[in-house]
Amino acid sequence: MQQSISTAASRAGAGSQAQGAPAGRPAVLLIAYGSCVATALGVLHDFENRVRERYPGIPVRWAYTSDQIRSRLAVQVRRKSDSVVKAIRRLVLERFGPIVAQPLQIVPATENEVVEGVSQSVSRELGVMVSVGAPLLASMADVHLCVQAMLSHLPAGRAVHEDVIFVGHGASHHAQARYAELSRLIAAFDPCVHVATLSGDMPLEGLVPQLSSRRVFLVPLLASVGRHTLMDIAGPEPDSLKSFLTSMGHDCVAIREGVLQHKAFADIWLSHLDAAMARIATETGAAGQQNA
Repeated sequence: MQQSISTAASRAGAGSQAQGAPAGRPAVLLIAYGSCVATALGVLHDFENRVRERYPGIPVRWAYTSDQIRSRLAVQVRRKSDSVVKAIRRLVLERFGPIVAQPLQIVPATENEVVEGVSQSVSRELGVMVSVGAPLLASMADVHLCVQAMLSHLPAGRAVHEDVIFVGHGASHHAQARYAELSRLIAAFDPCVHVATLSGDMPLEGLVPQLSSRRVFLVPLLASVGRHTLMDIAGPEPDSLKSFLTSMGHDCVAIREGVLQHKAFADIWLSHLDAAMARIATETGAAGQQNA
């Protein structure tokens, strides 16, 4: 893989140079919503290390899609972070290209479409190939893999009859169907494991009639820990999911971690990174044949 990517980089660099952009070397851009939580930043760093081990010698950078997170990081911990566009521009300025951009999103919804759109826009502007990897649940094959990851990620100490609810962000988008598919498939393995979303048409309230155990576990189906985990799901406020379940008479255990830190989930994102890498070799190879 490393040899094919290096060859692809040479071809892509030559094409970019013809359009006025500098030739360079390949680079990986990991894209997350972002977080100011120390544990979440640690998880992102661990994932970065796995990428570096997978592709030794290829630089790995980060971009955060949240303007608010980037501003808070700059003020609270004096840590600079880039948007997707700025990160790509910076890599090109440093003579890197082609660029493999891998977003750590769950479903191919609006945020993912924005990432793809701005990546391809700056790619055309600068004349550098940008290959964008898929989010966690890009296909039905991914959904099946995610079901297995969820079953391997059930909370420690949970009895077989106790309800577990994986909580995703949700979307007002056709990609919301991925959560429904996930819910249907995982119920076939364990009817006490459910899926709900913070937005969209799978609210937690709709699951209440299906809950049969007094103790209920809430597990974020989110890449890393942030406000949604700490406040919307596990927070003490009356409108959090934990508070809602408690008001319904359940003993609620809210897990405060993201799925990226678990190998089975991370492996799905890494497989999409591999596919984006392979696309560079394929596309630059085809371009080389046309120019021959």
